[in-house]
Amino acid sequence: MRADLPTGTVTFLFTDIEGSTPLLHALGADGYADALAAHRRVLREAFDLHGGVEIDTQGDAFFVAFPTAPGAAAAALAATAALEAGPVRVRMGLHTGAPTVAHEGYVGVDVHRGARVAALAHGGQILISPPTASLLDGEHLEDLGAHRLKDFDGATRLFQLGGGTFPPLRTPGSVELPTPPTRFLGRERELYDAVSSWVAHTPRVLTIVGPGGTGKTRFAIELARLLADEADGATLFVPFAPVRDSSLVLQTIADRLGAPSAEPSGIAAAVGERRTHLVLDNLEHLLPGAAKPIAGLVAASPSLRLLATSREPLRVQGEVELELPPLADDEAVALFLERARAVRADAAETPAVGQICRRLDCLPLALELAAARTKLLAP
Repeated sequence: MRADLPTGTVTFLFTDIEGSTPLLHALGADGYADALAAHRRVLREAFDLHGGVEIDTQGDAFFVAFPTAPGAAAAALAATAALEAGPVRVRMGLHTGAPTVAHEGYVGVDVHRGARVAALAHGGQILISPPTASLLDGEHLEDLGAHRLKDFDGATRLFQLGGGTFPPLRTPGSVELPTPPTRFLGRERELYDAVSSWVAHTPRVLTIVGPGGTGKTRFAIELARLLADEADGATLFVPFAPVRDSSLVLQTIADRLGAPSAEPSGIAAAVGERRTHLVLDNLEHLLPGAAKPIAGLVAASPSLRLLATSREPLRVQGEVELELPPLADDEAVALFLERARAVRADAAETPAVGQICRRLDCLPLALELAAARTKLLAP
């Protein structure tokens, strides 16, 4: 168990960037990377100043714990003020509870409730749950009324901390994607290309293509997170590695969506008119048989857009292909060192590390496997 985690009554602060997709498209890969790094620096300075402990970060989102509600509120206000002049607008949510402390973090309903509160906010807005509000004497709080939190019964009264006028609270679609155990590194250029293609060409199917080990699944998950704001229906992950028969493709999708039937019309009825994104992962072993039913589904459901990963394109109408290359040399070294330091704290950048990365063709999977073995090597 981490020794630095607050225990007992804890206030959680969740953050996320509003409009990641258009921001990336507007700033370009390098500009977005710089803005993202500056945003992280500002947030971490505010968290540290007010006693926050960073629990997790996924992409452009933070999960932080504070021993007191006033400390969390002060950090949120300070970070929001510091970001006000820049291009990045961050939504925040605070919730207080008594979670269970596990080996690497917190578990319990309070964690999920805090994340749901933050998901309703607009960029620049700080939302507060009733338990947190009750601990903030003297703070200006605006009562926003009762709102439904996804996956929770009944309505919850929410409050806004600080000033500002915002539209009615957001009602985004659910985002149900795997949570990788390690953070996403590099690929800013490829993410920019993918978002640009998604915005400029509005493909019904965007297929991430590349050989095994290039990180197609991890890339697709990160891309789907960036694009999730556009999906007011849902963003869902559908793994096809366990599926061995291409005739089961639509049934697998129907089961994931809770559709009444596996016919394209049944799946389209479940999707309705709400924009829905599906990540169809690992399709190559089901091709070419999977192509026809997927094409039929796309034709039957105009609100559905697909992100697919495969070693070869699907070759269906409306598809745009994105070739995912190996990592750049500097990205490969950064990935290797990050993973190596998880098992060996003294791992350092040396010419040998660069040679290892190049010999492994800078493929993410090979790099991660090699990094895990560094603990077996002599210093």
